[in-house]
Amino acid sequence: MRSKKGISTMAMAGIIIVVLVVAAIGVYALMRPPGPSATRVGLILATGGLGDKSFNDISYAGVQKAEKDLDIPFDYVEPKAIAEYEGYQRDFAITGKYVIIIAVGFDQADALNRTARDYPNQKFAIVDMPVDRPNVASLLFRANEGSFLVGVTAGMKTATGKVGFVGGMDIPLIRDFFKGYEAGVKWAKPTAQVIAPVFVGGWADPTKGKELALGLADLGVDAIYVAAGKSGLGALEAIHDRGILGLGVDADQCYLYPEIKASMTKRVDVAVYEVIKAAVDGTFEGGIKSGGLAEQWVGACRLPEEIDFWEDKFNFTHPLLEATVINKMDEARDKIVSGEITVPSAFG
Repeated sequence: MRSKKGISTMAMAGIIIVVLVVAAIGVYALMRPPGPSATRVGLILATGGLGDKSFNDISYAGVQKAEKDLDIPFDYVEPKAIAEYEGYQRDFAITGKYVIIIAVGFDQADALNRTARDYPNQKFAIVDMPVDRPNVASLLFRANEGSFLVGVTAGMKTATGKVGFVGGMDIPLIRDFFKGYEAGVKWAKPTAQVIAPVFVGGWADPTKGKELALGLADLGVDAIYVAAGKSGLGALEAIHDRGILGLGVDADQCYLYPEIKASMTKRVDVAVYEVIKAAVDGTFEGGIKSGGLAEQWVGACRLPEEIDFWEDKFNFTHPLLEATVINKMDEARDKIVSGEITVPSAFG
């Protein structure tokens, strides 16, 4: 019997059952493994998005290759702010459609740590930062090794004896590029002065990037290595305007301006493709996956094993760079791989 202000026992029982069913459905959605329809790849790019001619673009190239070679389509999003990462990660994960979800950029790590915890049967990968979850493959790059090679170019080419560096953010990840670059300069020309690095403070501010590069040029710097995402495009424009030596990053940026004679290549496309293939083949394993020159996860566009790939990709011919410089880069590469040269790192 129902009182005027109460609820019958039967009605209460019904409400409890509904709540329990809804809760169970929610738990299932979180815990279920990707089903038979999990035949897609999800890609969450770093802020800055496509068109950076660098980090995001080369990551995107990896999923494009997987789509072509492995016949697996992909979906992607371009977050505008760090606060958007977790929402996109969860939006992908809850569908159960994705054999693997790839998060590009170190600043996705905190969000992915929570998302991967809540979706333990979903496979994830993250570029540039470790996430300690068994369902996450952390793809790390010894960028200091590739940066050493473009440092060799700067050391051999500088006429003023002053070289510089423009980074995106002052964080260990970007300091690692600088440490390798500085060591390469000093190995090639011990008397060269490597000016203290300058940082934009973000990845999508080419105006600030240009301002910083012009400031370095005003100090007499005649070679600048740029590792700043889309912000770096402004720095490279300044290099072109001043007619000094430019050194690109991540992808081959030499096609942008004739003053860019070499680029450190961070082959995120190779790492992304390999982790997608492992997920598709059923050989995926979580944990840290680290690669450098020996694994061809980093390099330089002027190395013999890379130059044709980049010229075909961007349909251009590299500007002239003396054979003595290229041979010195090759020598450095071989000595790093053999262990004769140990490149310093910002990570200790």
